[in-house]
Amino acid sequence: MKKVLSLIAIGLIVCSLAACGSTSTKSSENSGSESEKTEKTDKTVQKEDIEKLYTNADEFKNYKVDLYVKVFDIEQDNNGTYMQGYGDPEHSNKNTLIMSEDSSLDIKDGDIIHVVGQVKDKYEGENALGGMVTAPRIIADTIEKSDYATAFAPAEKTVKVNKTQNQHGFAMTLEKVEIAEKETRLYVQIENKSKDKISFYDFDTKITADNKQLEPDTNFSAEYPEIQSEILPGVKTEGIIVFPKIESKKANIILEGSSDNYDMTIKPFTFELNLDK
Repeated sequence: MKKVLSLIAIGLIVCSLAACGSTSTKSSENSGSESEKTEKTDKTVQKEDIEKLYTNADEFKNYKVDLYVKVFDIEQDNNGTYMQGYGDPEHSNKNTLIMSEDSSLDIKDGDIIHVVGQVKDKYEGENALGGMVTAPRIIADTIEKSDYATAFAPAEKTVKVNKTQNQHGFAMTLEKVEIAEKETRLYVQIENKSKDKISFYDFDTKITADNKQLEPDTNFSAEYPEIQSEILPGVKTEGIIVFPKIESKKANIILEGSSDNYDMTIKPFTFELNLDK
């Protein structure tokens, strides 16, 4: 149930964008005094109030807002760009409607965007199944593309490793390790410097710590770049391998691969990680 808001929502965005564009010029006439206008536009939705924004956006009308959203519906015309997305893509929650006067935005379904703008109001309507849904409508000042880790799983700790192990031309590099609130991310690069095809399977990667063995996890919402499993001579590939969050101060990261040249034995690549830095 990807598009939970009806198409009416997008229609209302289109109809209201022109009004939104003129809000700032008319507000001094309608809001009373200049000081009242300033008081409204200078306020910002705080992080601790984000949940309230999604239950009653009218409480934050004209407030400045800074959000990350994963887009799942987008329309454009000569007047602007109108987007719909989730502020919580992992749970398909926090519906958000975004309006921009920029009709040339290079945004597509599935993109994660960083939106800075102003709260217009609270949208209420029915979805395709007849259920009532609500969403804040945001007038965007700026929109920039972002990524899942930055937007929804920021690193609490980053350990830069940048170490390479080379076995018979199978060059394995552990670039860095990021530990977020709910996951650990390994940034790995492989280069085939040999004359034969090599293979790597990320699901064979292990982390050992405190006499425990951690297996790779899956974050379907993140769509992190994946390392290619079959790597031809001269090719580089890189990606992110996700694990549960590491709580230990020290750990071993073990990555395995093989070569099509069976005369060559590729031993597991082991990287010692010190998280107490």
